[in-house]
Amino acid sequence: MQIDFSRSIIDIVLDHENSVPDRPALIFDTGEGPQDSLSYAQTAARVRQIAGSLSARGLTGRRIALLFSAGTDFALALLACLAVGGVAVPLAPVGRRRARLQNILSMLGDIRPDGVMLDDSMAGLFGQELSAALPGTVSYLEFSGLAGEAHPFTPLRLEPDRLAVLQYTSGTTSNPKGVMITHGNIIANETMIKAAFGHDGDSHFVGWVPHYHDQGLFGNILQPLFLGSTCVITSPAAFINKPMSWLQLISRYRAHTSGGPNFGYDLCVDYATRRGMPELDLSSWRVAFNGAERVRPSTMDRFAECFADAGFDRRAFLPCYGLAESTLVTIAVPPWSEPVIRTYDSRALAAGRAEESDEGLDLACCGPAMAGGEARIVDPGTGEPLPDGAVGEIWLRGPHIAAGYIDNEAATQATFSGRLDEDGPFLRTGDLGFSTAEGFFIVSRLKDLIIVRGRNYAPSDVEHIWSEISGTVGQASAAAVEVEVEGVQHIVLIAEMKRDEARTLSSEALQETAGKLRAIAMERLELGITDLVMVPASAIPRTTSGKVQRKQAARILMEGELAILGMTGPLEQAFEPSRQTASASG
Repeated sequence: MQIDFSRSIIDIVLDHENSVPDRPALIFDTGEGPQDSLSYAQTAARVRQIAGSLSARGLTGRRIALLFSAGTDFALALLACLAVGGVAVPLAPVGRRRARLQNILSMLGDIRPDGVMLDDSMAGLFGQELSAALPGTVSYLEFSGLAGEAHPFTPLRLEPDRLAVLQYTSGTTSNPKGVMITHGNIIANETMIKAAFGHDGDSHFVGWVPHYHDQGLFGNILQPLFLGSTCVITSPAAFINKPMSWLQLISRYRAHTSGGPNFGYDLCVDYATRRGMPELDLSSWRVAFNGAERVRPSTMDRFAECFADAGFDRRAFLPCYGLAESTLVTIAVPPWSEPVIRTYDSRALAAGRAEESDEGLDLACCGPAMAGGEARIVDPGTGEPLPDGAVGEIWLRGPHIAAGYIDNEAATQATFSGRLDEDGPFLRTGDLGFSTAEGFFIVSRLKDLIIVRGRNYAPSDVEHIWSEISGTVGQASAAAVEVEVEGVQHIVLIAEMKRDEARTLSSEALQETAGKLRAIAMERLELGITDLVMVPASAIPRTTSGKVQRKQAARILMEGELAILGMTGPLEQAFEPSRQTASASG
């Protein structure tokens, strides 16, 4: 694949001013009609104007943290930062107000930005406190003030190896790290996505995934701007509160491409089942990408069946795989093709072999490596390449692979310097999977593995059994973790309960459910589940994209920070006296 590195994403977006000046570039709509809309001509003018304001403040080439709610302003601020050769650092404003402020101040201490830019909503929440807390060397910038100024701006030549974005990882197994994304990485991955997903200038998008997440930033925002198509942004909160608003926007704007993590599709099915189906026309939806967590075949089945009458075609599903360290996507199935689902023996997977079976674990193929990149399955212990059907770590290579972690040479060396003999460097993803002639299948996170007597077990296998028992198929409602108390290993399933179910929870029902879980896990996986812990809905920690943070769940369980509704197993006896000294293993 030929990738044109002669133009940056800024050059391309500003050029659309000449080719499609009147086409809508950015639209913000929470489901009640467009609240803001900018054509490509208007977008280019706004980006130049804001970039001029940044340049006038001496922020050319500087690191600028962006604290924005969902909307078009974030996209403009991001592009303006890049236009002046700056490094944009999107921040996630999550948690309660006081906790948010402390979290932001902590992140800013690590990032050490030269400027912090906020939109009106963020400035209204804690702008005054944030401004007072910033060192005098850091510029406090309110977006509305910058947007009202007029300063000359001269576009810069942005070389491919120039740092563009610090994308903080979601932190599923460790503390978030700042991934260094260059202008070349952006161009490479956007070019790869365009080819792999079958996009063109008429491939309009609708997106709800947060803009500070790599899928929201490089997928839902920058891909349509790269194409010269239309980007319809909606608020994550609007989607979570009313999942059907996502599909209504796809219907209203005749979107070609939209998607998100697996749980988003489940929310839509659950909402439609409980409250009924609004009038929808999903026939324009050609690419329904599904990534950021393991793709569940049951989710695709439920969604396709539920929305078939609304014009949704199952062939639109596009399972894919990527991570922040590869900018965004790196493995994807061909567009408009029937999803490939295979059933594998769970015991064989635990032993490192992918063996098809009539009963076992259903896995969705995520396709081959996209053109322009390379993916290999490697033994994580020896660094030796593995053949098809062997479970190992996924290693990646290509021009879309990030430059490393900011100010963290040890982690950069460990993650970005994989070698196969003299061949490399490769990105070590920390994800386990296997390859077949059909493509790659994702099994689990390497650091999340439960290891018992030398055998590896994927937590998601245990969680899938729970979803069958509890009727929450496809939902991230449990976390299987390994903890250690006084030298004794416990395999624990932490499971969420809905409020109405929690009211009727009895000791007898809990024991019966735990017995069923243990029996099925032993039969299918030959794994002994020692403990079942029930917690309220939404108690299990998750990343900004909805992925369960298993290590974090184990930690807060043992530190007594989980609101436990009920528990059964040997941990129940040891829990209180051991809580002060116990720690999550791994």
